[in-house]
Amino acid sequence: MADALFAAACAWLAERGLVSARGPYSPSINDTCGLLSEGFQHPPCVFMPWNPERYVDTYRRLGLSEVRRLYAFDMDMTKPADPAMTRLAERARNKSGLTTRPFDLRDIEKELRILQRLYNVTLDRNWGYVPVQWEDLEHSAQGLKTIADPSLLYFVMHDGREVGYSISLPDINEFLHRTRGWPRGWLRLVPMLWFLKTSKPGRARHLILGIDPEFRRRIGLAPFLYHETFRRVGVDYPLCEVSWVEADNEQIVRGIEILGGRREKSYTIWEKPL
Repeated sequence: MADALFAAACAWLAERGLVSARGPYSPSINDTCGLLSEGFQHPPCVFMPWNPERYVDTYRRLGLSEVRRLYAFDMDMTKPADPAMTRLAERARNKSGLTTRPFDLRDIEKELRILQRLYNVTLDRNWGYVPVQWEDLEHSAQGLKTIADPSLLYFVMHDGREVGYSISLPDINEFLHRTRGWPRGWLRLVPMLWFLKTSKPGRARHLILGIDPEFRRRIGLAPFLYHETFRRVGVDYPLCEVSWVEADNEQIVRGIEILGGRREKSYTIWEKPL
């Protein structure tokens, strides 16, 4: 079955003039992507994939090779913040006049327009970058509004202008696990909504943050953003998964490790010439 499906997909791509097949993406690198290749014993975090270990051998057998590796880090938020990071963050706040403001979920279209602009200028250097389109962002936001914790969605401000952003989400997969075995449909939806209304999971997932290129070299802005993100997460969530991070991004990987992050899972992007 896998052989026939992959052959059909490759033929479809080749007919349209493409020279390679790459993935898995659903549907792009801006969304759920990667094949789990390490850490199968750990449950997946919200909007992260999971697959049986045998899939790795299947991809190899089909002639695909690893083109990129992505990491997921686990962080214990009950540990005290790194003092050096705290000092840098406070210095940036005091000297640069940096402030934060939460996303205004009552005017979500305005906030998404700002986020789209920042996203597309902060991540354009990344491997596999695809500009996020308005329709895709708007569609994703509809699902996020249901599960979002407003305290984990914020912009960094400088002189009244949004110059950075940070997005983290509660790991509602914990609630999904609690309702396993329930009938599908509304009978399962009711307890899910109850959990969301009355409690919080024990883990959050930090998805993404970014800094306007014009401000990347401002001393202290990056530490300020990291410190503020993990401070907010640590208020209500004992654990945080930072995912995903490209393995080749040595500076970010090292920074997460310094902050106490422990690599828990790896995901692979595969490719095959057509």
